[in-house]
Amino acid sequence: MQKRWTTHKKYPENFEKDFPEFSPIMLQLLWDRNLRNQTTIDEFFNPDYETDLHDPYLMKDMEKAVTRIFAALESEEKILVYGDYDVDGVTSSAVIINTLAELKRLLKNISQKKAEDFLDIYIPDREKEGYGITEKAILEIAKRKPNLIITVDCGVSNVESVDAINNLSIEVIVTDHHHVPEKRPAAFAIINPKQPDCEYPFKLLAGVGVAFKLAQGLLLHLQKNYPEKFEKMKPGFEKWLLDLVALGTVADCVDLLGENRTLTQYGLLVLNKTQRIGIKKLLAVAGMETNKNGKSAKGQLLDAGHIAFNLAPRLNAAGRMDHANVAYKLLMSDDKDEAQELAEKLEKSNQTRQRLTEKMMEEVRARLDKKKALPKIVIEKGADWKIGLVGLVAGKLTEEYCRPFLILREDEDGICGGSGRSIPAFNLIEAIEKCKDLLTQFGGHSQAAGLKLKKNSLKKFEKKMNEIAEEILTEEDLVPSIEIDAEVPTEKIDWELLDSLEKFGPFGFANRKPTFLVKNLEVHEIKAVGNDKNHLKVCFITTLENEETKYFPAIGFRLGHLLDEMPESNTGLRWGDKVDVVFQLEVNEWNGNRELQMNVVDVKLCK
Repeated sequence: MQKRWTTHKKYPENFEKDFPEFSPIMLQLLWDRNLRNQTTIDEFFNPDYETDLHDPYLMKDMEKAVTRIFAALESEEKILVYGDYDVDGVTSSAVIINTLAELKRLLKNISQKKAEDFLDIYIPDREKEGYGITEKAILEIAKRKPNLIITVDCGVSNVESVDAINNLSIEVIVTDHHHVPEKRPAAFAIINPKQPDCEYPFKLLAGVGVAFKLAQGLLLHLQKNYPEKFEKMKPGFEKWLLDLVALGTVADCVDLLGENRTLTQYGLLVLNKTQRIGIKKLLAVAGMETNKNGKSAKGQLLDAGHIAFNLAPRLNAAGRMDHANVAYKLLMSDDKDEAQELAEKLEKSNQTRQRLTEKMMEEVRARLDKKKALPKIVIEKGADWKIGLVGLVAGKLTEEYCRPFLILREDEDGICGGSGRSIPAFNLIEAIEKCKDLLTQFGGHSQAAGLKLKKNSLKKFEKKMNEIAEEILTEEDLVPSIEIDAEVPTEKIDWELLDSLEKFGPFGFANRKPTFLVKNLEVHEIKAVGNDKNHLKVCFITTLENEETKYFPAIGFRLGHLLDEMPESNTGLRWGDKVDVVFQLEVNEWNGNRELQMNVVDVKLCK
């Protein structure tokens, strides 16, 4: 299907008059990101750790939680951190455990190892337990007998589970960033900026962002009430947590604007100088080993893209294929041999994950090919599908078919559980919440959610979800579309443009990498590359006004099929074709050389 290209509406003339120092392309990017006054522009281009981050005590229940945690740390009480199995949950767990261990060490004047004896960690098994505070976990918690539980990246939907833990005379502090249901759990404290009665100004923190705000609150309490202890803290302790914060924030696909942008920008600085042996080993097995200056063999610094496409998939592979404890142990390890073994285990798990993901997708595609017409929301289940992969498969299929997908695994006990992903026009968690009477468990965001229900409720659930989708989604919503920031003249595609674009990083959700349209290029060289010949290597050319020929090296990932067939054409892309190209500008580095390269998003033959 040919994709719809949508070019953003140009900024108003008065915006250019207000900011004459910026090029037209930069003005467009600023306008699109709602950066329309000097203050917001300055904050965006110059994130400041000291002034941009909000006071953690603006968070509802922060003071209550900090006071209770310090009471536990000053006594002999045992604290259990209850995590989640994705990168956000694992990094959140590491942030809190690291912080509690350091505080315990300082308050009791004991060794780090002795401090850790008072702490415990529980991350549920994704395959056997699922998301949130599970029944199995409650049984295990009863055996371990902690005095206080701190949840990270989960808990705000677990009303019954928190009641069960309260009945064990164990207090619970919930830290979470997910959608807050109408009925909240009866926890000792709930720290979640999405609570309607929470005055914290930034609502879009990842789970690790909320965990970090709790860490900040604890450190501020130490500084205020135990100044002599605070002076003995490990140098730069708070900021050395930021590599974990960057990992979790980027991996969880939250908007990289506001406080998330500041945390990620500073987190990337720390990541490039990380002291964590586990991260260093993981970079090495992924072929991204860095030198003492934090640069890879290609001379690149690690950025948000390296987290999203290299580190996060490997860390997530632990929870998807085995157990998230592998990723957690890697992040916490201070032993080189152990870290090497764990990193290699994650690498193998990730390779297996890739093979199984493709197998599941092929199975779903085969089912969809047999349908006369696709519903506006697709719900598919399989008995042998791996629960750790259903969200990943749903996301890829949502992107491929441009409609919401729910991928479920049917268990032997008649329970269907799984994950869904959506398109911008459809708020998935709101739709699922309208079906809550049919569900045993659910939670998530507008674009990603998880759920469980009994098999005998599935048909009713499908019917209701389809009715909701029919009411909300139009046919136009289901047409694959590409958002284009601006059309750019060929003479402006140069190093100066790239330098301007790099100022907008780190890129991610709500601050995606700028995408441009250039018209009327000629295909000069073209071939399929990659093991399966599914990528496209091209060189485009154009003739400038001064009669000079300008060359544009390009790579088109997963566009190899265009050699066989172009949309709305009987032939594939050929040498000499005149085309319009949608692309992102990047640098291709090899053997010490650097050249500008187009990363091709889509191509259309000129009419």
